Amino acid sequence: MPTMSEGRNKTKQNFTSYVNQVPEENFVTDDYKPKLLSGELEAARANNVCMYIASYLKDGKVHGEKTGILLITNFRLSFVSLDMEDDQFSFQSNRFLGSSDVSLSNIDRIYQYVDKKKRIISPQFKNSNKIDKIRIVCKNFKTFTFGFQLSEVGKGKYIADALLKFAFPARHNLLFLYRYKEKYHRSSMCENVKMYDKKTDWFQELERCNATAGWRVYSKDCRVSNSSLPMHFVVPKHLSDIDYDNISKSFRNNRSAIWVWGLKDAALVRLAELNPDITNTTVENILLEHVRRCDPQKRQPRLLELYKILPSIQDVNLSYIKLLDLCTPDSDQQFMAQDERFYTLLEKSYWLFYVSLCLKHSDIAAKLLREGQTVVLQEINGRDMSCVISSLVQLLLDSSYRTIQGFQNLIQKEWVILGHPFSDRLGHVSTVKETERSPLFLLFLDCTWQLLQQFPEHFEFSDVFLTTLWDSLFLPIFDTFQFNSETERYQALNAEHVVLRPVWDWEKQFDNKDLALFTNPLYQAKFRHAVLAEQSNSNSSSSPQTPIASSLFSATRRPDESNGHAVVNGAGNLQLLKHDEQFLEPQCCLREIELWQQCYFRWMPHIEIKYGGIAACDLLNRLLLSNIYKLRQDLGQSVTPDASNEQVDDLEQILSTMIIQTRDPDVASDASLAISSFFPFSSIVPTAQCSELLLASNDINFLHVSMYETSSLND
Repeated sequence: MPTMSEGRNKTKQNFTSYVNQVPEENFVTDDYKPKLLSGELEAARANNVCMYIASYLKDGKVHGEKTGILLITNFRLSFVSLDMEDDQFSFQSNRFLGSSDVSLSNIDRIYQYVDKKKRIISPQFKNSNKIDKIRIVCKNFKTFTFGFQLSEVGKGKYIADALLKFAFPARHNLLFLYRYKEKYHRSSMCENVKMYDKKTDWFQELERCNATAGWRVYSKDCRVSNSSLPMHFVVPKHLSDIDYDNISKSFRNNRSAIWVWGLKDAALVRLAELNPDITNTTVENILLEHVRRCDPQKRQPRLLELYKILPSIQDVNLSYIKLLDLCTPDSDQQFMAQDERFYTLLEKSYWLFYVSLCLKHSDIAAKLLREGQTVVLQEINGRDMSCVISSLVQLLLDSSYRTIQGFQNLIQKEWVILGHPFSDRLGHVSTVKETERSPLFLLFLDCTWQLLQQFPEHFEFSDVFLTTLWDSLFLPIFDTFQFNSETERYQALNAEHVVLRPVWDWEKQFDNKDLALFTNPLYQAKFRHAVLAEQSNSNSSSSPQTPIASSLFSATRRPDESNGHAVVNGAGNLQLLKHDEQFLEPQCCLREIELWQQCYFRWMPHIEIKYGGIAACDLLNRLLLSNIYKLRQDLGQSVTPDASNEQVDDLEQILSTMIIQTRDPDVASDASLAISSFFPFSSIVPTAQCSELLLASNDINFLHVSMYETSSLND
């Protein structure tokens, strides 16, 4: 539910938005009726609430407050502004949430302020009758602060009680996912994503990796026994189902050797620890011998005991809490106090150190596989750090997983189907023990972002895609990240009649202009050709999505050579792309690790760069690529049609009306918009009052080379 100004300035979109849009002729009043989703119910509201945004001084007065209605439903917290003067709006427009909305699943902590005293709100404490303000800290680092000085007496406690009840459900079936029964039809965008819930998906992966000689697909309905395992996964070929079951009983969660990927004759295998009551390692040695037999060369596998070399899930969660506190200061004074020793506090959080460790040991495992050694990743339950390392290894070695579709396939395989306990680790249910919470998926996304920074030409997806993916973990409309296992998903489907919607159906959330930002304009066509050539040798029914950049080159691909793939170099000459060029060797030292500012800092206006930042260069790259594509079309050159081209066109129509400003905002035209360093997540500021973003002119209006300059920080 956007603010009034968002309703007035809302772009015409080619999808139906569930976010309420206020007609221009209607003002928000106290009897305002929100547009709710199917199954969404209003639980509480308070009128005349003040929402405190980034405060700043102007003419000796503090500005930065908006007054409006605060609504609590069983799905979200929503603030509807009464301020018609607000002239900022967000670029990325989610179909289900407005810029002043947050899903209840995203709320991490709530604080109450009584007589300037701050206390966390929890079921263990009764809320005060005299709450002046509440502050909400979200799991995606967004914060909200609301004041009730102008509201009716007791409204602060009323809202706090409602949030306590609905934001921290005691049971999983109280999530909004179980209430939203709108019919779902999968779009074409999601059709080619492999869910790995079918035997054929695993068999095709075995064939793609040429691993059918030693491994086979095991199928058993594990859902009847509350197992964390899926119905289908890959096990040693020479073991019968009975033999494999008997061995698995000795390991935690019945997770013995599970094949996930292979390179030549080497295999990447995941394994849990032995059950605590088993002190003799004979069973484990026998299992490793079975893994050795799967190798045609009969080489001894290398066992990496992740629980000895990587942080525990409790360590990661403690690190995340420190990082969250550092990136969500509750006042300007706290921000300034932290700023003086920011890097010291960041170092003490250990977050970047853990990112460095994960990259280091993923690189070690990747090099072992390249040398022909099978690698067995072992951890306590086989569902946490093994997901992180296994996924990173495949990103380093397999270029197909660096496409958007391939990356989604990877997450489905390693995280969703093989049972990473998303619900427990993300705290979807409040009754889960604190020791079970740990955002390991964020750690993986951060590691992936580091690879994207080090190898920008090798990845089809952008940092916007990764950041949006993290946000989507807390949207209980889509089931992908809501369960602990396939068993739980199956039970919810059959017992509760939950409508399953994969998050990979991005068209259900975003418009084309937003989807266009998911692709990386620096992604090189030669890697795309190599991926297609590699997949042409397998019987896989799906292929990676075509990146935007690849459609700009009209190279004709020759048949594959025995030692590599034929591609076109920068000079337009055919050359052989060796398979080794697809392997990535990351810089893992702590000094090479950067902080993922877009994800962690985007809600901190104190450090936002107005009219500048990397986002400006990124937009220029996108628009230049789009114009090159159109020039090639005008010249009659062969250009591969691409569904993403329509997304680029929609994006260009909007961005071409923007001017990337330097230190002189006065040069902007009346219809131009100013972006900041956290585009597209931060607000866009119109330089003049604009009622529409889409203008008739598509001319790109850029300044001279000084557009690359960095403007001064926002005061």
